[in-house]
Amino acid sequence: MLPLLAAQPIQQDALAKLAQSEAFFPIALLIIGALLLLFGFKAYKAVVVFNCIILGFYVGSLLGQKAQVATVAAIVGAVVLGTISWPLMKYAVALSGGLIGAIAGMSIWNYFEPNSQYAWAGGIMGLILLGMLCFLLFKMSVILFTCLQGAIMLVLGASALLIKFTPWNNTISSEFNTKPILLPMLVCSVALLGIIFQQQKHGLLDTGPAAKPAEKK
Repeated sequence: MLPLLAAQPIQQDALAKLAQSEAFFPIALLIIGALLLLFGFKAYKAVVVFNCIILGFYVGSLLGQKAQVATVAAIVGAVVLGTISWPLMKYAVALSGGLIGAIAGMSIWNYFEPNSQYAWAGGIMGLILLGMLCFLLFKMSVILFTCLQGAIMLVLGASALLIKFTPWNNTISSEFNTKPILLPMLVCSVALLGIIFQQQKHGLLDTGPAAKPAEKK
């Protein structure tokens, strides 16, 4: 859920760490990302709870660093945020959608303005836009953020595996390093395919999570 695609140094660092990690981690990212692209709307509650657990772990770790209890604070944060996300699902969906929107906003900002110093402005705009959309058009926002999240995970996992195991790993790394827009473009392309697929299955427009399908005659 961190802005992995927001700036070139972060992209390079994320890919390098994934490529150096055990193979099961990028493979898991690739598989989970593909599942989100295909079935994200059906499993959105589990996705949202998982996102809140990761966010709680990250925020708890940051808050606990000053008191030198980062691990304990991270676990507490993960449990608390994961627990309250279920009864407050609509707000948790808005939080997840807003965070994915922030990642997208920062990436788009960097595409038009190479100076990443102000990328946070694009992130705030994306957070507000997709977060608000979750309250107005629930199904559309869920499909959008699950497809974006799935695309990020799939592209990062696949790229890390290519860098780790293929003989042209140096060429791939060089392409990502010299063309920082390449990774966001791949993510957007894959996300669009997922959106089209889920649109065919569920449709983008809906009045809310409780909407019932029309009865067959």
